[in-house]
Amino acid sequence: MKYCPNCGAQLPDNANFCSVCGTRFNAVPQQNYQQQPQYQQPQYQQPQQPRKMTYMDRVRQAREEQKQKKGQIKWWMWALIGIGTYLLIQFNPLGLS
Repeated sequence: MKYCPNCGAQLPDNANFCSVCGTRFNAVPQQNYQQQPQYQQPQYQQPQQPRKMTYMDRVRQAREEQKQKKGQIKWWMWALIGIGTYLLIQFNPLGLS
């Protein structure tokens, strides 16, 4: 037994049209429906607690800070170098000419 795709009437297997509504089976285009993905509600996730810093984490952080500071000379250091150079040139305490 087969069923009419238009009205749902039960028909014999060799029927070419529906005796109830008159739909021809050869004329009905086959529709290929693509199944669309169903919406899934996002799962609630517990906010992650920040993990506590271990001793080694603190050591690594301190080393990184030292590396960053190592290459930097403060502005006052440059000022002292400049003033010292100026005084050496002006007063020439070693008597060099």
